[in-house]
Amino acid sequence: MTYSLKWFTVGAGRITLGARPTPEYLQQLRQQGVTHIATIQTSEENKPELKNDVTSAGLHWLWLPFNVADMFVNNDTEKAFLQQYLQEVAETLREGNSVYLHCDGNCERCRLFLYALCIYQRIPASSAYNIIHSFGGDKANQLSRRELQQAAEIVA
Repeated sequence: MTYSLKWFTVGAGRITLGARPTPEYLQQLRQQGVTHIATIQTSEENKPELKNDVTSAGLHWLWLPFNVADMFVNNDTEKAFLQQYLQEVAETLREGNSVYLHCDGNCERCRLFLYALCIYQRIPASSAYNIIHSFGGDKANQLSRRELQQAAEIVA
């Protein structure tokens, strides 16, 4: 089964989001030009297994270990880690790569991270919201203003 991916172009690169890929789907993603799998999951979510699957498929793996609660922590250390993840993904995109961003099935962390990435890239908030909305309006509508604000504040 092949899925048609929706992409958002960022500089020389592009990014899409979805659910955690299976080993078979990783091969399809590679055939569609994906170069990097960016995983927004904690170590409790089978990180080592996924890393092996990604590298076995000939793709590069970026691990962005955080959960949604981390965005709501007024902790300089957590904020610094999140800023580092934004910088790493932004650099990967600047280099012209294609990134498949995933977390769990509902993609809440993906949408919040993508929103923060847009703000990091100096895209206005209203446009950033439209971008995450383009990946599925029903799920984007489930994000609260507070969550979007917290995601944007990571950049500050």
